[in-house]
Amino acid sequence: MANWNKRRPYQKESKQSPQSMTPWEKMQQASNGNSVEQEVQPKNQPKKKKREKKVVSMEDKLPRLKELRRKKMYRRLYTLIFLFSFAIFLIVYFISPFSRIETISVVGANEVTDQAVIDASRLKSGDSLWSNFFERKKIAQKIENQLEQVKSATLQFDGLNSFKIAVKEYKTVAYLAKDNEYHNILENGKIVKESRKVSIGNPPIFVDFKEGPALDEMILQYSQLSTNIKNSISEIQFTQSDSDDYLITLNMNDGNQVVASIPSFAEQMAYYPDAVKKTDGQKGIINMEVGIFFKAFEEKAK
Repeated sequence: MANWNKRRPYQKESKQSPQSMTPWEKMQQASNGNSVEQEVQPKNQPKKKKREKKVVSMEDKLPRLKELRRKKMYRRLYTLIFLFSFAIFLIVYFISPFSRIETISVVGANEVTDQAVIDASRLKSGDSLWSNFFERKKIAQKIENQLEQVKSATLQFDGLNSFKIAVKEYKTVAYLAKDNEYHNILENGKIVKESRKVSIGNPPIFVDFKEGPALDEMILQYSQLSTNIKNSISEIQFTQSDSDDYLITLNMNDGNQVVASIPSFAEQMAYYPDAVKKTDGQKGIINMEVGIFFKAFEEKAK
């Protein structure tokens, strides 16, 4: 009877040859070999370096934060100190006399007096400096409107708290004689309302003129005369007639009279010296209205 319980003798497992191994066993053996190769690596093989992150500690950050905060605080402090100081300065300045007008001067005034310009401006010592300075255009307009001789006026600072009024004037080209008084006739054709007892300088005397086209044309024609002819004229009278609305009569310094028409006055008066030479010393009327004619004065009966 066979003994099935008899144990087989223990035998050491021996490596099977590749020829005797099944395909499954070959696959298992190959995977085990790869894992062993991965575990055993040569010690001298270089490892890949990882990118190191720079770490800044809080101990390094704190001093920088403190410095930035301190600078920011100082900037705010300086700004507040400046604003506060500036506010105090303004308060003290506007309380002090430096914010008030001390003196007022005038330059460029010849036809009008300095006091007349100051009165027209309505400025006074002790008035607010800055409020009047900001109103300087209106002040200049007041002067120009009130004083006909003033062409333009400008208000300027003259020192710390003083004003200077610079004026430009219309030139006086003639005087209008009326009721034994003289009114300035300006280059713009305006007749000044204020009068004076005597005329000043060499401007000619106009008689019976009014503001208008005839006076404007007369001023233009007179300006075209030579200096010698101007100096020889004593008086120009407006003698309008039915035939000539621009007829004038001149009294000359040499004793002669000249009759002329305003539109051709400058052109005709250029011949006056030659006309006088032809009179042989006689005094009379030289008519230049149309052409040039001479008529001697009638001798007074003795």
